Amino acid sequence: MLILAVDTTHKACSAAIYDTEQADKQGGVCGYQYDEMPKGHAEKLPEMIHQTLAASGVSFNQIGKIVATTGPGSFSGVRIGLSAAKGFALSLDLPLVGIGSLEAVAAGVEVFLTSRVLAAFDARRNEIYVQLFENGQSVTQPDILTPQEAALLAGDQTTIIVGSACDILMPLNTNLIKTTANDLPDARVAARLGAKRKTDGPVHPIYLRRADAKAQKPLLQVRPSAVTLIDATSAHCEILAEIHRQGFVDHWSGQSIAASLQTPTTKGLIAVDESQNPLGFILVRDGAHEREILTIAVQNHARRRKIASTLLKQIITDATQEKIENIFLEVNTENFSARALYDGFGFEVCGTRKNYYTSKDGQKQDAWVMSKTI
Repeated sequence: MLILAVDTTHKACSAAIYDTEQADKQGGVCGYQYDEMPKGHAEKLPEMIHQTLAASGVSFNQIGKIVATTGPGSFSGVRIGLSAAKGFALSLDLPLVGIGSLEAVAAGVEVFLTSRVLAAFDARRNEIYVQLFENGQSVTQPDILTPQEAALLAGDQTTIIVGSACDILMPLNTNLIKTTANDLPDARVAARLGAKRKTDGPVHPIYLRRADAKAQKPLLQVRPSAVTLIDATSAHCEILAEIHRQGFVDHWSGQSIAASLQTPTTKGLIAVDESQNPLGFILVRDGAHEREILTIAVQNHARRRKIASTLLKQIITDATQEKIENIFLEVNTENFSARALYDGFGFEVCGTRKNYYTSKDGQKQDAWVMSKTI
């Protein structure tokens, strides 16, 4: 059986094709992409999946199971990978298996099956995501603890530590030994673990920390504009990339947009004028009962004509008809016009992402994570 596995839970993005029939002979991995990146997972993942499939000579209809890491990790990172995986599983009618990101990083340790391994991620705010394993089995559940509490999990026994919190915890317990294994989750490891797991009901994300941002009142009301909407295809990718370039410093390339649109779970709408000239567009990706707005962009000359409102209204209307339950997105905390747009459509802030965007002068800027229940 061929397995497609993805991970976007931390500062890396990876995809792997795993062949269970070759697990003993060749390690099972027949296609793999990995890129360490603090952001941009939503844009990168579709392209990475297509490259992984192409490198392994596999098509979507040959996949027999989907595997995704489920956290803990960044709020948006966990959601991006899991939403994509749920979308693939739903559209291809395949089983979906979730693997905790702490287990995924622990299982990357070569002696995982015969040793004590403490997986630990830096959760910031003087907190640690942590889980203890022994001989390949979990001793504790995923938890969020202070560094002192996390270090105490190793007790007085020699314990291998792996994850981004190694340098924080090792000075607190001399029984902790650092490994050379990757400190970030890897889709290859998740695929290997998922190959041995059976589907056991719905797969849910592991969120150990509540969002601390509060919703604000709408800043203004918006009204739709009279434009025509058409479906976006890969044939539109270059003009859409140009529109995106006008509005974003970290703009998407035509190749990235084309790769996204070729993914079964991603679709887009384009607003055009009477001459069929594109004025703006929106891209969304669907998972099981969830929709993520990947991006909205409008031509410079077409702004203040409610183009974004028209696109967003149609996406919400479609979501209602398609039995989507929730819609998510990220927006720059400095982008007050975009925030007003989403507030006007009933979106609420449910989290933040630190240093998510880069401004034109190179400064890091935060993002609000917003959601709307349909």
